[in-house]
Amino acid sequence: MAQYPMSPRHSRMLLTVIQIMGKVKIYGRANLVLGYTLAAAAALSLSNPFVMQFEGSHTDTNGLKKDESDSIDSKKRTDKEAKLRKKKLKESAKVSRAKFSNLSSDALTVAYALQCFELSGNSVEFCDDNALHLKTMEEMSKLRKQLLQLVFNQSFCGLQQEFSWTHGTAEDVERAWRVSSNKYPLLLNEEELLGQVICASWADRVAKHVRRVLASEGDIKVNASRYQAWMVKEPVFLHRRSSVAKSAPEFLVYSELLYTKRPYIHGATSVKSDWLVKYAGSLCTFSAPLTDPKPYYDPLTDQLFCWVIPTFGPHLWQFPLHGIPIKDDVHRVAVFAFSLLEGHVLPCLRSVRKFMAASPGSILRLEASGHRRVGNLLTS
Repeated sequence: MAQYPMSPRHSRMLLTVIQIMGKVKIYGRANLVLGYTLAAAAALSLSNPFVMQFEGSHTDTNGLKKDESDSIDSKKRTDKEAKLRKKKLKESAKVSRAKFSNLSSDALTVAYALQCFELSGNSVEFCDDNALHLKTMEEMSKLRKQLLQLVFNQSFCGLQQEFSWTHGTAEDVERAWRVSSNKYPLLLNEEELLGQVICASWADRVAKHVRRVLASEGDIKVNASRYQAWMVKEPVFLHRRSSVAKSAPEFLVYSELLYTKRPYIHGATSVKSDWLVKYAGSLCTFSAPLTDPKPYYDPLTDQLFCWVIPTFGPHLWQFPLHGIPIKDDVHRVAVFAFSLLEGHVLPCLRSVRKFMAASPGSILRLEASGHRRVGNLLTS
């Protein structure tokens, strides 16, 4: 990550997508995936460009800019023109969010808006029509292009070559990024891949869905999804204007918490529990290997795995069963023998199981090593 002069989180996003796609020999849309990773990294580096993203925000954009004194006066004015203008801005922002919305990630929502912004013929008009902050979008666009150059200007050698992009040049990535589309261009598997990339960089900023509540504060009632964040003790909330709010996933990662009348999650991305185990294993504790379900042999990786129960973070969130490689040599030999006799290693042995004196599963019992046949098999 030291090769990239940027924050470690954003560096890890780039390195993770390069590493994942490096294992894929041929994929015609690989450059688009990298392009969206760069856009998502740029989006997570700056403030949200959508106007009035959170309730209580009175930030204006473009033709609605005011100096500080005007902002104070505007709170007192109740003239019809100001109300109509504010109402129009709200409606425009609502339509804009719906147009670019990605139900799995706020970052990918902004990334899509950025792509459309760069493809528009008139950036000022585009931001006016879609209630976006022009300056934020311009800075985001510049940052995306800078990140693209960083990816291809780094020189890696030896083992670090796995972090070199092998699916094309910077021009190929830019060309794939600039292909216009009338609908959201990413496929479901590509969205999941980008979700993993974001998860790898923000795994320590994870929150778990608790329940949906109708909260009342003063005269304002707000529908909000309540979450328990890994970093803080107090409950945090996913704002209804977040792209992820409709699905309210069980787990999500976020870029920051914004404190207004309550702590709101900003930059949310839906993640899966197995991604957290994969990319934030150091934050997990694992149970002892389970005997049920039985350990198994994976022919794709030629490895032996056992099932464990992961718990995550100080709140001890329990995740579904997870398979990890078996490290104990004695246990690994027993599991391999079991898998071999079951026909998982050599499928041709499945036909002879009915002639065996005992079930292959008996090898996994603690007392099995005392039997002569089992002992001879495991020590041969």
